Amino acid sequence: MATSSIITRGSSSLANFTVRSRPKVDIILANQTDGLVPSFTTGDTIKGTVTITVDHDTRFDDLEITFEGTSRTSVERQSMPGRTGAYHTFLRLRQPIDESAYPTPRVLEPGRNYEFPFTFVVPERLLPHICNHAKTNLHVEQSHTLLPPTFGDPMIATNRKSVIDDMAPEMCRISYLVRVTLQRKPMAQNASPVTLVSVGKKVRVIPAVDEEPPLNVEDNDGLYSVRKEKDVKRGLMRGKLGRLVLAAAQPKPVQLSPSDTGNCDSVSTVATMQLRFDPVGNEQPPRLGTVWSKLRVSTFYSSDPWGDYPSAACIKSWAQMGRAMYTETVPLSTMCVASAQWTKHTDTDTDLERRDSMHSTSSTDSLPGPSASFAGNTYYTASVVVPVTLPKAKSFVPTFYSCLIARAYALELSVSYHAANSRILTPTASLKVPLQLTCEAQPGSGTKGTVVDISQDEVNTQFFSPRSIAPPSVSELVPIAPPAYTSVQVSNLPPDRSRMLPPSVTNSGSAIRYVAEFMLQIGLLGQFSQVELVPDPEQAVLDPSQEHVGLRAMGMDTGDTG
Repeated sequence: MATSSIITRGSSSLANFTVRSRPKVDIILANQTDGLVPSFTTGDTIKGTVTITVDHDTRFDDLEITFEGTSRTSVERQSMPGRTGAYHTFLRLRQPIDESAYPTPRVLEPGRNYEFPFTFVVPERLLPHICNHAKTNLHVEQSHTLLPPTFGDPMIATNRKSVIDDMAPEMCRISYLVRVTLQRKPMAQNASPVTLVSVGKKVRVIPAVDEEPPLNVEDNDGLYSVRKEKDVKRGLMRGKLGRLVLAAAQPKPVQLSPSDTGNCDSVSTVATMQLRFDPVGNEQPPRLGTVWSKLRVSTFYSSDPWGDYPSAACIKSWAQMGRAMYTETVPLSTMCVASAQWTKHTDTDTDLERRDSMHSTSSTDSLPGPSASFAGNTYYTASVVVPVTLPKAKSFVPTFYSCLIARAYALELSVSYHAANSRILTPTASLKVPLQLTCEAQPGSGTKGTVVDISQDEVNTQFFSPRSIAPPSVSELVPIAPPAYTSVQVSNLPPDRSRMLPPSVTNSGSAIRYVAEFMLQIGLLGQFSQVELVPDPEQAVLDPSQEHVGLRAMGMDTGDTG
């Protein structure tokens, strides 16, 4: 009994000593509301102050203040029990600290407050070396280097009564935080630095996302279905009256607000469902009943980087590859369309042409093509406009595709109909149309879509000014890019589903600078549609504003704030 008492007292004394010896770090963000996690978007400035206090003299050698973005996934193994996962630090901005801000000598004394201010700017995209895995096409890298939103990280909602529900599974998470790490050099050589304290403060990031071109949906796509045909019958054992065709094009995207992505109390967009009935003989089209809409929210996550855009078509093979998909369905609206009128058409109509698909346009007057069994010259068409309103109870993030995690949305449209003299249950037909969620830029951010006005006089002055075609001297050559940016990239790609990633023409060293400078002087560089300097992955010196930590297999260590 005495031994137990001695052990308890000794353990408590050791715990007290450990707590006493650890520095206290407070991260105070500017204009933060108590009890709520601050939210930022592209171009926003994150300002604050780090305050450090100690209760005894503490020697240190390095103080690091960083803004970090990380993603982690966990996937159930199929071949053996257990889970496999991945951890990726895709963003790390480091705050430079002047030497004069440190105490001399570097010893923190009790009774004093040591303050270190910091300032970070939320970037528009990541550096290309963050996405260094194998990919099937160039546009995947363009999507993977866009800043992903905060995802699956529990936070209190603005009403202070609930937790933000972004419908993310527990198996994946994207987090942003401001981290403060205080380190001391080890006594032994070749040893790792000793971390005295590491503390983080969470922030929420909802980046500005531009509208992308509509998706090209294939017939065998397991996630979307933009056209469907179905026989219309009077009964189970009776002949068919005709064939019903449903088609819908991808609607305009829903635009979220970065300040509060869960407050969508107005109609964000509309979808148009086109219907066509190809009768057998002189049969009349069925009477429409009810149209209801749902939002299918799909989350894709993997323990290995995605080499292509995820699709549900190959979901059966994902389990063996460490990949998974999680889907939630959110009801949106229900509306009666019994008053919808059918319009009769014949082959003699000169204002309509027979179409075989619905993939070319999103116009409301586009008509679906004929069914596979259409052999007559008479058919009927109708259209239904469906408003799309996002509920307030959920928090929606923009559509995104990152190296490990992706979020996509599909609008499910279903319609019921009643055939004349039918005695069977009310049949239904459904479509699943791609729906993109974007996020508008914060007013005043000025980082996206910046337009520079140039007067015609300035254009004429530059165009008619004399140019020298002689090679420039060595003294005239100046660096045309920051360190480690030594490639010239030319883009002539046609528009695609994402913003274009130009193919790279890689050359390194001073030779490419010489050629680029020479082309600029003789005016040849203006013949290309776009010229951009991109990071050379072979260079060892990187932009100090971002540091790549890479992808690594994990034993599901938390790695969270201290």
